[in-house]
Amino acid sequence: MVWTGSLGLADRTSNRPVTNTTPFRLGSISKTITSLAALLLQERHVLSLDAILKDIIPEVGIENRWTETDPIRLVHVLEHTAGFDDIHLREFAANEPEITLLDAIQYNTTSRKARWRPGTHMSYSNIGPAIAGYAVEYATGELFEDFVDREIFDVIGMRHASFRYEANVAASYKADGLTAEPYMHLLDRPSGSLSATALDMADLLAMFIDRGRIDDRQLIRASSLSRMERSETTLTSDRELTGAYGLGNFSTEMDGFIYQGHNGGVDGFLSTYGYLPAHNRGYFFSINAANGNAYQAIDVAIRGFLTRELETRPTEPEVDDDLSHLTGYYEPITVRNEDMRFLAQLLQTVSAHSENGTLVLTPFFDQPSIWIPVGGGRYRYADLTQANIAEVDGPDSTTPLLSGQPGTLHRIPAYVAWFRWLGLVFSATLLASSLLFALIWIPRACLGRLRHSKSISVRAWPTITTICLTATIGTAVAGSADAIRRLGTLTLYSGGYWLLSWLFATLCVVSVVHAWRNAAERAPISKAVWWHAQLVTAANVIVLVYLSYYGQIGLRFWAY
Repeated sequence: MVWTGSLGLADRTSNRPVTNTTPFRLGSISKTITSLAALLLQERHVLSLDAILKDIIPEVGIENRWTETDPIRLVHVLEHTAGFDDIHLREFAANEPEITLLDAIQYNTTSRKARWRPGTHMSYSNIGPAIAGYAVEYATGELFEDFVDREIFDVIGMRHASFRYEANVAASYKADGLTAEPYMHLLDRPSGSLSATALDMADLLAMFIDRGRIDDRQLIRASSLSRMERSETTLTSDRELTGAYGLGNFSTEMDGFIYQGHNGGVDGFLSTYGYLPAHNRGYFFSINAANGNAYQAIDVAIRGFLTRELETRPTEPEVDDDLSHLTGYYEPITVRNEDMRFLAQLLQTVSAHSENGTLVLTPFFDQPSIWIPVGGGRYRYADLTQANIAEVDGPDSTTPLLSGQPGTLHRIPAYVAWFRWLGLVFSATLLASSLLFALIWIPRACLGRLRHSKSISVRAWPTITTICLTATIGTAVAGSADAIRRLGTLTLYSGGYWLLSWLFATLCVVSVVHAWRNAAERAPISKAVWWHAQLVTAANVIVLVYLSYYGQIGLRFWAY
């Protein structure tokens, strides 16, 4: 160990300072320990990564329509390749300190359904490692926490590390560093409940760098750690891509160096550890305020010090490839939160074309990204040195997929992409014009300038519907600012969204019926006003159909 240090306060209320033995909550770094536990049991021939989960722990309630040909195995839930949705807000909000791991997994079974063929695509899901932790309990006949305490923490010397509640853990704060964040007792403890000190994490890093050895004892084989650091269950596993997620451990290119490690965030804590296997160096830090800018600045400073006299890996050279077969439009398959697919289809669908020998991916609402071919159907982002996406053939796709660190994209017809984009522009433009137009006609109506009731009602119903839609969206956005507490339980925000979305649907129907009933009596209404009202009604109906298709109307976040 070269250096450990601590700065600031563990608790503002008591002015307790941070020390090297102050436990911080590490969030998803927990997944590293869960994967180590599974690998240890595999070495002991007690539990296999290839174990089929429905055979050994059917009670967890997995749904998989490919189960006969592609069953979900332990390795899939550790590598996030089971196809699961991420856990939902109400699971984050449950806050149950005494719940058993099985009860926690069964608390909400709607997120453990395979959305695509297992073992093809990676999509991060916190339920997977929790299921893996329960598999450890099944194999050992003891609590996950007890096994990890004895077989991992005690052996490595991580004396303060724990998956259980620690009373002396540092307090945590929002991004301002002043507003306290309450402690969350996560249901899925193997995915996010680890707390540890700087000294604990230094010992864990030393174990990785010394390839499984602690002093004169071998905790785990070097071959098991190598397996931990690579993915073997995606369509790109044989393409040597950076950014691949292994077993609670993934690679990342930063500053031209390839790090292994993991990061985590929970309760206002932000943490990361990374190590350079080729250089026998690593680092860890954690902060107890959810300030992303501070986190990034600290990360850059430490990495700069760590690699100050090292040489970066050579950049993979560009090759001259024909990329014409990739031209087209692609939408994301691997949406982490399924209830956000309706946005991903609009914002993450890209057009692909070849330009000066590079692959250019352009979202409709963002700047293009440039990908350089390096051979074998592999591409590196223009600002990086190593490949991190590849074109692959999927078992359920007749066209090439683009898959890697950003996720997996599959080709769609151009008209589908443009139908969505133009529908969004059409609807947003008309709905905005409706609100602006209301600033004119409502004051006129109040002053008696619009004397005919038909003229007022034709304007009013589409406007009221648009205002309701705006309120629905505004409630969701405001709720997302503190999504777990505001949307994960029944609150003014979650209940308001549910009520307003149904009201919006009802008003859409009323607007259509009103327009139909009054279509033959338009004489006192100008054509421009009439047709504008009908187009606004059409725009609202388009939004209603789109949101209904993706299950957003009447969505009960607190029960989903």
